[in-house]
Amino acid sequence: MEITSYREIIGRSFIESRPLNAQWELTFKCNHLCGFCYNAPTGQRELTTDEIKRGLEKILDLGVLYITLTGGEAMVRPDFFEICEHARHLGFALRVYSNGYLIDEEKARRLKEVDTFEMEISIHGAKPETHDRLTGIRGSFDRLIAGLGHLRKQRIKTSLKCPITHLNQDELHQIWDIARSFECSMSWDPVIMPRDDGDTSPLALSANKEFLDRFFSDEFKLLRHGADVEKRDDTVTLTNCGTGKVSFTIDPYGNIFPCVAWRRKWANIKDVENLAELWRSSEVLKQVRWAAEQIPKTTLKQAESGDFCNFCPGVAERQTGSPFKMYPQAEAVAEARLTAYNNKQAERTGDAGVSPALASHPCRRHS
Repeated sequence: MEITSYREIIGRSFIESRPLNAQWELTFKCNHLCGFCYNAPTGQRELTTDEIKRGLEKILDLGVLYITLTGGEAMVRPDFFEICEHARHLGFALRVYSNGYLIDEEKARRLKEVDTFEMEISIHGAKPETHDRLTGIRGSFDRLIAGLGHLRKQRIKTSLKCPITHLNQDELHQIWDIARSFECSMSWDPVIMPRDDGDTSPLALSANKEFLDRFFSDEFKLLRHGADVEKRDDTVTLTNCGTGKVSFTIDPYGNIFPCVAWRRKWANIKDVENLAELWRSSEVLKQVRWAAEQIPKTTLKQAESGDFCNFCPGVAERQTGSPFKMYPQAEAVAEARLTAYNNKQAERTGDAGVSPALASHPCRRHS
């Protein structure tokens, strides 16, 4: 069958477990102190420039189309642009995740010179006091705004992303306006994750229930790109997510994981020679692929709001000990989505509203 669109390429890679993207955490070092950061450095030696270059060559043999460079803050590495140049020399499309702090006029020009496909920048507030409080660095908001200006001047495709917290939840419309002013796309993440070592302290920053109910209502529909909340269609979505199928993650020490959230090591880039063969034969990857297929049939089927649940088995395993067990953040967002769906259905059928019991069925937690 002839493939005619990127959507079809994604679909084929999903079905056949062919990775399109490798996300590489170049370093855990960062110039911000975000309290909700999920990184958990262990103090091991991070990979050298030559080790990363050799790793990129191994990934090329796997047929990956694009590399996502992230951290920590990837741009704090002195060899960052040398790595970018090598990735482009090998033919990878290049995406960079950054907090924007280091992007001055010169670095924006160099990002353009290496033909960066997309920059994805984190924003944590519409005001300096909010953004700087969440990053822990005074002046970080002003540096971010300046960086966005430099990227726009170079006409580099830029996306903004915002983890929603109770500190910035009342500024989302203003953050949206900032994105529009710089011609950036905008995405939101209402789920704060625990750290990779299991520390759940970042969860204290989560948005509150009342706000989540509002976020999935018509009040924030524009910010959700005009989309109403809909049920998951299990006739189309046969697996929970693409973990171990369309992408994988490498940490600064070379450890390779099924995805950024599921830290089950299946190799180290320094040690493996035939990455393509290991991608097919790894027992760890077979297990996570199987789990992703089972979750819609088990965990989500057994949850009252499971049809609206964006469930991450990696977070579930880290937080509850099981990749199949519901965790509070997914539960809270699923309840809010269910409430919004029921309210919208009531509007469509002409009902004045729905009962609280119908509007907010909780996900059942499993022991």
